[in-house]
Amino acid sequence: MAVERAALPGLSVLAVATATAFLFAPVRFQLLRLLRRTRWLLAVLLLTYAFTLPGTALWPTLAWASPSIDGLQQGALRAGRLVLMLAGLAVLLAYTTRPQLIYGLYVLARPLSWLGFDRRAFAVRLGLTLDYVEHTPKPVRWLDVLRTTLPDETTPTLYTLQVARWQSCDVAVILAGLLLAVLS
Repeated sequence: MAVERAALPGLSVLAVATATAFLFAPVRFQLLRLLRRTRWLLAVLLLTYAFTLPGTALWPTLAWASPSIDGLQQGALRAGRLVLMLAGLAVLLAYTTRPQLIYGLYVLARPLSWLGFDRRAFAVRLGLTLDYVEHTPKPVRWLDVLRTTLPDETTPTLYTLQVARWQSCDVAVILAGLLLAVLS
């Protein structure tokens, strides 16, 4: 939320923090993997903004076929915000184990239980999905994915969530996040 609402000076502070996190190998590995997976989304986002927003043409001789300078600026800003969000996700994925991540989402979904959302079922489904994605062999061709049969596992997998104790650093992180949200 802070990345989306931040003005340009605040966004540059977040970019410096991201660049600092990029120095650590686990974060760098996760961020490069996420950027590789979203490269086409970033390109389409930039090109969509460049060619659909009105403004001064980058190459006036091309007339309607030229991207606009304003569109390129807004597209680069939007892509930069997305990269900063992916960097935050990379930090989370680099230093959080899968059970911790599932438990965190389980706890965060507690207010949704008032609306009838079954957070236990969500946690189990998320755990099964992440397990399936991790243990699925990588086929060489996409057609091989369609030809392979699904494994027949008759024994169910047991999922238990380890309850994490509330610590003082949790309060500090939440307060820092709220402060950033209020200031931006």
